[in-house]
Amino acid sequence: MNDSEKAKECLQRIVDLFKAGDIPKALAVATIPPQADIPSAKWSLSNRILQFLADTSDSRGFRQWQKADRKVKKGSKAFCILGPNSRKIKETDDTGAEAEKVIITGFHAIPVFRAEDTDGEPLPYEPATPPPLADVAERFGLSVSYQTFASRYYGYYQGGTKRIVLGTHNAQVFFHELAHAAHERIEGQLTGGQVPSQEIVAELTAATLAQMYCPEANLGFSYKYVKGYAEKFKKTIERACLAVINTVGKVLDEILTTALLVKEEVA
Repeated sequence: MNDSEKAKECLQRIVDLFKAGDIPKALAVATIPPQADIPSAKWSLSNRILQFLADTSDSRGFRQWQKADRKVKKGSKAFCILGPNSRKIKETDDTGAEAEKVIITGFHAIPVFRAEDTDGEPLPYEPATPPPLADVAERFGLSVSYQTFASRYYGYYQGGTKRIVLGTHNAQVFFHELAHAAHERIEGQLTGGQVPSQEIVAELTAATLAQMYCPEANLGFSYKYVKGYAEKFKKTIERACLAVINTVGKVLDEILTTALLVKEEVA
């Protein structure tokens, strides 16, 4: 039995378990906490908002990245934060004594680059080893990067920029986003937003791959996730799973066939 056949057998077992409701309790997903020792942790709120709008949680100047033994990728564009212009003035108080005071006279732009636009030594919030099937993401032409968790999403996939961004080291979350990418390769551009059918396809795929590759798959999390979207789909969890099971099989084939090709090339 090859990996694709094993995956489909595993998928059917998961759907049967979901149908029966015989699922362990969902485990909390460990997220990447805010990093106190990166430069942006000391920035003003307005500059951190600019960083958020640039879709990153770690940005630094060119030389700051050099000190971290990382290089800015060729062609990367900086975004700007604001630094204060200041000067010292002397003021005389009511007693006639002079005192020196620093005043802000304006602001200047400081170019910074996102962590996602650099290469080099691992960052402290990146996993020690890449997740299983990371080579499949690379073959799909995707970049995979990590950010501190700052929203209600554990990760996301952007088809336009061909990247996966993760706020956790949990491999099951990576599999979910990889599934979105594989789904798009099969059917063309997906509909933007949290479309119930697309989310169920991605999570069933992730649950199946987690059963195959992870020692502690969080099946309870997948059940809760799929059940929530099944309700938005106005279907029972069984009917929602059966409605997309053929598509999930194709997505699994796309991922596992690519994994096999990469493995054969390396061998």
